[in-house]
Amino acid sequence: MRPHYASSIASIPPPKQQQYFEGNRKGEVNELKILVKNTLSEKDDKKKREVVKKVIAYMTLGIDVSKIFPEMCMASYTNDMVQKKMIYLYLTTYAEQNKDLAFMAISTFQKDCKHSDPKIRGFALRNLCSLRFSGAIEYLMPAIRESLSDIDPYVRKTAIMGCVKVYYMQPEFLSNIEEQLYKMISDNDPLVIINAIHALNEILAAEGGMALSKKLVDYLLGRLKEFNEWGQATILDELSKYQPKDDKEMFNIMNLLEERLKHSCSAIVLAVIKVFMNFTKNKPQVYEQVITRVKAPLVTLASISEGNLEIMYTILCHIKFIASKGYNQVFSQDYKCFYCRVDEPTYIKLIKLEILALIACDFNLGDMLNELGEYVTDVDQEISKKSIQALGAIALRLPDLANAIVKQLSSFITLQDYITNEVIIVFKDILRKDPKHIKDCLEIIQSDSVTDQNSKIALIYILGQFGSQIPLAPYILQTFIGVAESVELKHTLLTSCLKVFFCRAPEMQEILGQLFYSIMNNENEDIDLKDRAAFYYRALQNNPNEIKKLWQNGIKVDKFLEEQNINKEALLFEFNSLSVIYEKSVNKFIKPAEYFNNLRNKELQDQIQEQQQSTTAEKPDPVQDGFDIEHDITVSNVPIVQNQPNLLEISEQPKQKLIIDNFVLDYRIEVEYFESMWTSLNNGASITRTLARNDIANENAMEQLFNRYRLYNIAAGEEDNVLQMYFYGAHKCQVFFEFEINRNLNTVLLNTKSELEDYAYLAQKYVEDFLKQSNLIV
Repeated sequence: MRPHYASSIASIPPPKQQQYFEGNRKGEVNELKILVKNTLSEKDDKKKREVVKKVIAYMTLGIDVSKIFPEMCMASYTNDMVQKKMIYLYLTTYAEQNKDLAFMAISTFQKDCKHSDPKIRGFALRNLCSLRFSGAIEYLMPAIRESLSDIDPYVRKTAIMGCVKVYYMQPEFLSNIEEQLYKMISDNDPLVIINAIHALNEILAAEGGMALSKKLVDYLLGRLKEFNEWGQATILDELSKYQPKDDKEMFNIMNLLEERLKHSCSAIVLAVIKVFMNFTKNKPQVYEQVITRVKAPLVTLASISEGNLEIMYTILCHIKFIASKGYNQVFSQDYKCFYCRVDEPTYIKLIKLEILALIACDFNLGDMLNELGEYVTDVDQEISKKSIQALGAIALRLPDLANAIVKQLSSFITLQDYITNEVIIVFKDILRKDPKHIKDCLEIIQSDSVTDQNSKIALIYILGQFGSQIPLAPYILQTFIGVAESVELKHTLLTSCLKVFFCRAPEMQEILGQLFYSIMNNENEDIDLKDRAAFYYRALQNNPNEIKKLWQNGIKVDKFLEEQNINKEALLFEFNSLSVIYEKSVNKFIKPAEYFNNLRNKELQDQIQEQQQSTTAEKPDPVQDGFDIEHDITVSNVPIVQNQPNLLEISEQPKQKLIIDNFVLDYRIEVEYFESMWTSLNNGASITRTLARNDIANENAMEQLFNRYRLYNIAAGEEDNVLQMYFYGAHKCQVFFEFEINRNLNTVLLNTKSELEDYAYLAQKYVEDFLKQSNLIV
């Protein structure tokens, strides 16, 4: 496909292509209209294409060529797909801007939906579904229902996608469509089946997606090999939601899918693994056997994906996910597969280092320490730091083997400063869990090459925790007094100085006094830090021994709190999803639908406020118009106002109309806000009409009717055969309605209020029109 397009573009001479975009062509629209009309009878498709190209070029420049709409509709009577695509682009562009022109476009699309060529039928239906105004739905649904049973699969799968578009526009029109989509899963064409599955998952999202039965699962598995790779991945993903009735059914499905683990497509392999894991998640012994079985396919995929680094990264993330759930020993023998290569990008090396830290054990630790030691001297500082962190993670996870790691980390003190800084941070974590290694860390702790902010905090923590065993601890702490910049560092310094004071009071008394003075006499100091310093100072004055007991009776830490949080959240990750890549549960990176509705409502309210401000700014100043507000106005000096309104009528009929597409979908306000707006607004309109249908004059029917036109009920009540309801909506401004049905008098009363002038009358006409269409009023 690509070479074909490239050669086609290259074959067009540059001057000829540029001639459509030279100069200002606004004055030539009429000539272009005549040109299009003259070419209607032309039989040469190439000449017709050039004319249509010219129209599209004008449209691209922003020139209004809507005058040519009838001629373009007539030009659509062609079998040339190139012309069809350009003409449909023109028709859909102007149909959405002009409702009158839209019906001409709909008629054109309807005609082509019955064309003999299935490609044209499908393309016409796709463009018909792309029209986004409410009036198109009544013409769209018959075309979709007819196309669902079309003889050609391309038309059928396009019609299925059209159902999804209608669902997001006006779902009430899709009555009983789910049953027909379920029937289409047994279609002969695999692409139609996949589209039907996706459509059902979209339409039935609130119910958990498409329902699976044993009969349907057996049918899909029987035809699995007929689908392409993405189709197989889709079906397997659906299958992961299914729960077999017994072990026999579960093993039958797993045996049938086992051969798919040998597939070269990573999406299929990961989908099969997800099915196996979900089937056996409540059977620990079988689950462990599944992990052992899927190890080889995952390692193989990671090895053969070197040419596609993005896929390789995804596979490595899933391996890390499995290893982090307690199955790290499964990959321990294949540790060399996760060694870094020189030509690999940084993100691949980083994920491999994390995996190495997870799968290290007693028999591979020797080789792994040598390999990680080489990475420490890597020219990439990020890789160097990550290698040191990996060594620290191994020491924390394997405390019996930590001595060798601590000695290796101590050997790095003669290297660059950033390496020493990272080693200090890692030592802090090791010493938190296993204080016995402090003797091996003394040499690097007393080093003066600590320059990084985080490493300084780690060093100060170590000095405070092991001040009794570090001879120079008080004097190293003293060097930070008055020069510390970050608040976090000062908090750590205050805590560490107090700890050392309780074990070496003579040396620390003066140093602690300097610290208190530095903090409490600094006007720009952090208020929380000053409060803590004052609290400690008063406590030391009143009862220092009691404070000493509190500091010395610490709690032994076996597991870090951050480790527990990570392990707890890892259980929420879903295999073969973005959760594994992001290392976050779904609710942390996918916003709910309500979030976007609230965001859209907020944007609308901001637009309303701007509109109100601009309206207020445009109001004429009485003084500027020649009025003197301090001057008494008599009959003789009243200014003559042209076109005064007729006070005997409610209002003149506005020329413009409100349409449903411009109302905000699912707009929500609070009851208190509605009450305050209803009592404060003065711009209003009122009508009374005769009730025509008493059978639908009830609360539920009226709420559904108004909701269909994006107006929403906020309060309702009925007494003595009088139904009273309050509605609201948001267009360019907010509109509010009092709707009353009096069955005793057979009348319908509608009171409308709005924030902007004339919009109350426009909204009133909008409601009156759809009430008449529903035959509720006459």
